[in-house]
Amino acid sequence: MINKTAGCFCGEHKFNVLLDEKPRVFNCHCIDCRKKIGGIISIIQLRENAVDIDKSKLGTYEHSGGSGNKIKKFFCKKCAAPILTYVSKWDKFYLYAGMLDDVSILKSAYNIFYEDSHFPFMEISERELKT
Repeated sequence: MINKTAGCFCGEHKFNVLLDEKPRVFNCHCIDCRKKIGGIISIIQLRENAVDIDKSKLGTYEHSGGSGNKIKKFFCKKCAAPILTYVSKWDKFYLYAGMLDDVSILKSAYNIFYEDSHFPFMEISERELKT
């Protein structure tokens, strides 16, 4: 595991996160993410207790995902930067990759939920991705 520093846009929340040496990174193109962020998002799947942030100090928004399972989003109440997402379907937390102070560890990503919902100007082919 590698310890990395992270924080939101305004600096209200600074925290450490433990990542795998080769983190599982996803570029999500789903409609929920597109509506929340305005485009695709890059998220990092976290192991249990990998982030040392007090979630009770974050704003939250919960909704049903496309599968009907709950998704809970955590964000900074001051600058509204998205920080974490919890997906009940997989019982996993995901860190918004942009929260990392240094993103050089992120060498590859998988595109997910792009088949029916990616922007038409994007050409996406899994065989062209680094893995």
